[in-house]
Amino acid sequence: MPSYEAVVLGTLGRHADQAALIATADGLPTRILWGGSRFAAWLQRSETAPGEIGCAVSDLGEDVRQPLNEVVARALEQGGPAQTRCDCVSDGIVTGITFLALPLSWGAEQPLVLLSLSGQPSRYDLVKAIFGATDQGMLALSTVRGPDGRPSDFKVVAANEGAARMLGRTIPDLQWRRLTDIVPGLVETKALPRLFRIIEAEHRAVFELSIPVPGEGTRHLKIEAGCIGDLLALTFVDVGDLKAREASARLLFENNPLPMWLVDRDTHRFLAVNDAALTHYGYARERFLAMIQGDLEPAALAVAGPGLPRIHLRADGTRIEVNLFERVLDFHGRTAVLAAVVDVTERRRVEARIAHMAHHDALTDLPNRVLLRERLEAAIAQRRRNGVGAWLLCLDLDHFKSVNDTLGHSAGDALLCSVAGRLLQAGQEAAGREATGEGPGPDRGRLGEGVLVARMGGDEFAILVEDAPGPEPVQAERVRTLCARLIRSLGQPFPIQGQSVHIGVSIGVARLPPDGTDPDHLLRSADLALYQAKAAGRNTHRVFEPAMEAGVQLRRALEQDLRGAFAAGALEVHYQPILAAGSGALTGFEALLRWCHPERGSIAPAEFVPLAEETGLIGPIGEWVLQQACAEAARWPGDLRVAVNLSPLQFRDRRLAPVVARVLAEAGLAPERLELEITETVLLVENAANLATLHRLRALGVRIALDDFGTGYSSLSYLRAFPFDRIKIDRSFVGEMESNPQSAAIVRAIIDLGTSLGIATTAEGIETETQFDRLRATACDEVQGYLFGRPMPVVEARRRLAA
Repeated sequence: MPSYEAVVLGTLGRHADQAALIATADGLPTRILWGGSRFAAWLQRSETAPGEIGCAVSDLGEDVRQPLNEVVARALEQGGPAQTRCDCVSDGIVTGITFLALPLSWGAEQPLVLLSLSGQPSRYDLVKAIFGATDQGMLALSTVRGPDGRPSDFKVVAANEGAARMLGRTIPDLQWRRLTDIVPGLVETKALPRLFRIIEAEHRAVFELSIPVPGEGTRHLKIEAGCIGDLLALTFVDVGDLKAREASARLLFENNPLPMWLVDRDTHRFLAVNDAALTHYGYARERFLAMIQGDLEPAALAVAGPGLPRIHLRADGTRIEVNLFERVLDFHGRTAVLAAVVDVTERRRVEARIAHMAHHDALTDLPNRVLLRERLEAAIAQRRRNGVGAWLLCLDLDHFKSVNDTLGHSAGDALLCSVAGRLLQAGQEAAGREATGEGPGPDRGRLGEGVLVARMGGDEFAILVEDAPGPEPVQAERVRTLCARLIRSLGQPFPIQGQSVHIGVSIGVARLPPDGTDPDHLLRSADLALYQAKAAGRNTHRVFEPAMEAGVQLRRALEQDLRGAFAAGALEVHYQPILAAGSGALTGFEALLRWCHPERGSIAPAEFVPLAEETGLIGPIGEWVLQQACAEAARWPGDLRVAVNLSPLQFRDRRLAPVVARVLAEAGLAPERLELEITETVLLVENAANLATLHRLRALGVRIALDDFGTGYSSLSYLRAFPFDRIKIDRSFVGEMESNPQSAAIVRAIIDLGTSLGIATTAEGIETETQFDRLRATACDEVQGYLFGRPMPVVEARRRLAA
């Protein structure tokens, strides 16, 4: 008679070969009592007699035992059908089947459970090479379903060493474990539902997850999931280093002092922006992220040209100049541009100011010599292109030096600024428009397109006037009118420091092209014309003529000859007698420099002494004259003195007093026998310093005479500032004593002044007996002139002394 189990299985009909009867105890399966042939084969127990298996559940492998326990327990608990998936692994091959359990309530003290295999077993080749040949972690998962048949979890059916390492476990520890036990946070991060959707829709997904790893802290993993048949395959990549780099980059981005942002390369919309950008541009974050980059850089402000700063608008409407440093990168799957912003507004402002300073005068803010030269080169280039010429005016202020010396440098600076203003005003009509710069600024000195006013340095200015439409006579008349206007304007008094200051201006004019085809030549031509204007009496203008060049060549040749004559010892010192007016006795000689040119003969001191002063030769020549005069005077009788003229330029050398002391010592001449003659110019220039030098000379014991008295400013304050030993009356007054009563009166007044102050007087330039008689009658102390002897070579002076 068939057993109970056979009767039960028999009722299954054709499905009996894939079913089994399970005995239970305490809610769990204990023994497989009976099984069909397919079931037995699946358990790899085909050697057992058909239908008789009789194996304990504890003898089964973990891969079968675990799902068997799970489905039987659930069926008994529910009192109804339950199912689960069972996956067996052997040599890297997974065989998957579904268990269906049905509890039976009759026949024994412990319930029996009918178990059948649902569907055909499926096999998936999980090749060991795939799991073992990569450092990436890999897991193969089967689905755990709930009572409703929907996925509720996953369990691990296969794992490799990479997965074990990344998850901080061993492979046996992973096998058959539920995924939620292995990877915490799947539910919280909503990653588990995503995996369920992958199973249902059989697609792929990528997500990131941070999990705690025993002894290692938190590990950041990038997980790629996809279906392989009924299984879910997970691939793990440790992105901890990448996350660290991203965190560093994010920290650098968010805390960078430079404004930074990310912009979508296609839409130009802002994707991210740091706090520095919000502060710098003045926008709230929400407003910033709602804009596109073009909102910061309107097309109207776009700057053409690569490498140039861009113009951006802040929220308050102010403009700033910025440099953008950009890099294309991937940002969460989008192609984005990372930009760092460097605000160069202040730097550009400083650079512009430096460039302005390099091309403009610091005092008047007019264009300087550098900018004038650039404009000259541009005018020359324009002449070559289209034949438009230009005029260059070089201006030198008349009597500016005396104003600067008498009123001080601050007054001189104020005067120069006032002159600059008048030059601009006078040039307006020549430019045909208003001056474009009344105050400091990049355009000050530019009077329209064709006129530029520049300061060359000191009291020298220049005006470049480009031709306006019209024939040459019209251009020339335009420049003549401008010169007249400049002379008239600068001839008006200037209110400086509460005083009315009067100056004039001399102007030299050169024409482009006939007077020069390069800046240097044109400037030289204008300077030559300026020199002629000064020689013509100042406060006038002269236009360059080729003959002026010959004069310059002559002057240059004369300078070279003077240097050669001094080096060769060809200069001479002549001596003119000085007599006592009352007795006619010889009291001394005045040492006078003379030059006999080998070709031109005797050259007047008035011609070569100024040349020596301009070229700097006056210093060594003056010292040589002093040496010759003192050495010669040491040979004379002890009651005779020698008078030596000093140039005002010699006082610039603060070693003058030590030089005089040395020369006296070398010659063996008593200091009181040397009389140094100076002009009023010495006291006009650097008054305090020169007065100190005079006092040092006086302390040596030498005499000091004021030469050419009456021809300069003749301020009595000079006589009060320094106790001169002698006043020398200029020959211009003495020569007119017979014909001009005013000159005679001036001579008498000077003599009376000297007598009152206890200062000796000497009259120069006496040529007639009548002049001599009148001077004796006025109590003049000493006389000097051709009447008593012309300047003579040292040999003749010695013969006169010996006579």
